Amino acid sequence: MVQTSTTEAKKDQFIGHAKENVGYAVGNESLETKGKTQANAGQVEETAVNLTGYVQGAINQASGVIQGTVNAITGNTSGEAENKVQEKKGEAQKSLNS
Repeated sequence: MVQTSTTEAKKDQFIGHAKENVGYAVGNESLETKGKTQANAGQVEETAVNLTGYVQGAINQASGVIQGTVNAITGNTSGEAENKVQEKKGEAQKSLNS
């Protein structure tokens, strides 16, 4: 599966809904069905992008916590600060994609 962007997914949803509405308005069931299909595909794409971003955020967050703990135990304060940044970045990614 090719990774898509949220923008592309939203575009598919918008165009799909437009086709669906035009198809309905003019009585063209084929166009209406194609529009529904495209809109639904866009929704699935958007969900996949968000899920991928959330998982990446969770990985960054966990990695930051683990490495930060190791650095705290070993007294590596500069590494500890870097890992806190990674943890916060992961939290932000999760928040953005939830």
